[in-house]
Amino acid sequence: MTDTSTQEKVYHGIAASPGIAIGRVLLIKEHNTSFTESSDAPIKPEQVDAEVQRFNIALDKTREELLDLQRRIQKDLDTRDASIFDAHLLIVDDQMLLNEVEDMVKSQLKSADYAFYKVIGRYIAAISVMPDKYIKERAADIKDVASRVLSNLRNTNRPALDHLRQQQVVIARDLTPSDTALLDRDKVQAFAIESGSNTSHTAILARSMQIPAVVGISADVFTELHNNDEVIVDGFIGTIIANPTEKTREVYQLKAEEEGRFYIDLIRESRLRPETVDGFTVQLASNIESISDIQAAKKFGTSGVGLFRTEYMYMNSQHLPTEEEQFAAYKKLALEMNGEPVVVRTLDVGGDKLDRKVGAYAEQNPFLGLRAIRLCLHERRDIFRTQLRALLRAGKFGNLKIMFPMISCVEEVMEAHEFIHDVKEELLSEKIDFADNIDTGIMIETPAAALMADQLAQLVDFFSIGTNDLIQYTMAIDRSNERVAYLYHPSHPVILKQIKHVVEAAKRNRIWVSLCGQMASNPKYTPLLVGLGLHELSMSPISLGAVRRIIRKLRMHDAEVAVEEAIKCSTAEEALEISLNLLRKISPEVTNLALRGL
Repeated sequence: MTDTSTQEKVYHGIAASPGIAIGRVLLIKEHNTSFTESSDAPIKPEQVDAEVQRFNIALDKTREELLDLQRRIQKDLDTRDASIFDAHLLIVDDQMLLNEVEDMVKSQLKSADYAFYKVIGRYIAAISVMPDKYIKERAADIKDVASRVLSNLRNTNRPALDHLRQQQVVIARDLTPSDTALLDRDKVQAFAIESGSNTSHTAILARSMQIPAVVGISADVFTELHNNDEVIVDGFIGTIIANPTEKTREVYQLKAEEEGRFYIDLIRESRLRPETVDGFTVQLASNIESISDIQAAKKFGTSGVGLFRTEYMYMNSQHLPTEEEQFAAYKKLALEMNGEPVVVRTLDVGGDKLDRKVGAYAEQNPFLGLRAIRLCLHERRDIFRTQLRALLRAGKFGNLKIMFPMISCVEEVMEAHEFIHDVKEELLSEKIDFADNIDTGIMIETPAAALMADQLAQLVDFFSIGTNDLIQYTMAIDRSNERVAYLYHPSHPVILKQIKHVVEAAKRNRIWVSLCGQMASNPKYTPLLVGLGLHELSMSPISLGAVRRIIRKLRMHDAEVAVEEAIKCSTAEEALEISLNLLRKISPEVTNLALRGL
């Protein structure tokens, strides 16, 4: 009789996060055990006030846990990923839900955990039967928060995957977004779960954390696999291979080694000049959130900081950062970069990044509301003044540049410059040293700014094109909404035309122009961006190597021809294919990884 338990077997799921991992299984068979019903035994009338207080304490503790998770993600990953937990916080603060729980405790004499489980259970059940996939997936977010509240009510510990003893592949029934955010990135080689989709918040976090992941695996896995079994997780195609044969293991080891060698080669090329075959140079800079990111940026060969996101200083602090705290941070940043240009974006909160310390504004459409330069000029001039004072003072210690976000008209630039002038007068009167000739620029991230590029260029020293928002506002989509994600295409001809228009306006007015949106990080678009004639591309440090290699293999003439063809296309897919065809000719090794999720 053949022992099938040790035979190689392939399980298919959905590719959620690219990468290959070979390791030993840590199997978690149970669903989240926190989300279970409590006893419905009645409480005594004199216990009501204590139960309500216990519930409020649990909510406060849950809120602090979620805020801490946000801070960790904002520090290590990306603000868009941290915004996943905005929805979780809204649930904790949903007054209608909380009133229902308190009413059940008071009117039916039920314990707080029983009442909360029943009330939140109705919400989850209602959403789970919705036909819309996007809405159904939000039930997992509600359940995630509910489990935290119930754990805090019962003083039970949630399963911890943030301190594993050894490297392992986690295979679980489900991982909530907060479970995923806490994964030990040094020990968790990959994960595979039964629940979820490639658009779930768990999958989004896995991609940001660069952990290979597969979702939607068969329930058979949990009866046929055991702890410490060897598995291969292929996050590129969405498979798990259990008990791989020697031959299979060798094939995947070669694939993983090939990927590893590719990245090592790119690091070795980090000091090479990002120059096309025919002599056109494109500066490569980094988008960073904290000073701790500088070493990684230098490792990958950055030529400066094209975007320093200052909002993290606010979000990762328990209070509004003071002038001295900001001055110290900006000064250190300037000194660390040793004369290389550092573009510091002034506070950009609002929309998906509105923070309670700055001010909570209930807006029906926050992406079109009080955010960024609008907030700084019209609602929180005190915060803006503090930040500008710190930046002007720190400018004496390096090549700092100030950039204003979310500009939509000439008047905003003029008002911002008037404000800087006033701040300089203050510093002069106080006899505080500052950089009087610091460059100022603006982000071009609204169609209005793109169309007014010639007029705006006469007022500033540089442009930085923020394609994330430019695409969102041009295509009239919420880029964080998976239901309309199919419309979010950086290669759309109308986007390329706007970028071309901005670049030409910048050159006519003899100012330099950068592009700092996520489009810059994706090698698929590099031929088009080079052909558009941008002076600089600013991106995640890890992307610098692949983009540099492409630039060094490109001919500027070929890239310009590709742009002219792409702009004439009718669809984003057609334009992207032109870029990919050129990429395949000059750098097939980068093309393969780009298409697999680089």
